[in-house]
Amino acid sequence: MNKSKQRDYYIESKRLRTEVLQQAELLKDAPLRFTITNGITMNVEITKSDLKTIVSKNVADDKFNAIKNALAKDIPGYLEKAEYLGWRPIAEDKHFESAYFAYFSRELGCKTIMCMRKLHDSGTYKPYAIINEHTFKHSITELRK
Repeated sequence: MNKSKQRDYYIESKRLRTEVLQQAELLKDAPLRFTITNGITMNVEITKSDLKTIVSKNVADDKFNAIKNALAKDIPGYLEKAEYLGWRPIAEDKHFESAYFAYFSRELGCKTIMCMRKLHDSGTYKPYAIINEHTFKHSITELRK
């Protein structure tokens, strides 16, 4: 990819990140809550912090970061149109508040995987990250349907 195109993706990634953070401000005192069934039934809650976390997790590929940030603008739409891949137990000594992670895949410009965590205390699902296929394949060993 040429440097001009890389720069364009970088700028677009930052612009979309700003839009998602502005959207996140609206969730500050009123999280978005909805129920969705796609592979599994989830009562989902999205907070300001969730969106900030998603747009802050970047990879070296600015095109992927731009796509990820665009998808973060509509998480309900992402989940509705995604393919359920399965779930996996939490990593040992990490994410103590989570029971497990569920994964959903969507291809829009590139393959993306949304990681949703199910909280122990409430049973609520919260978006955790949108990752690329490479990260998914190299970090997921115990995926179950």
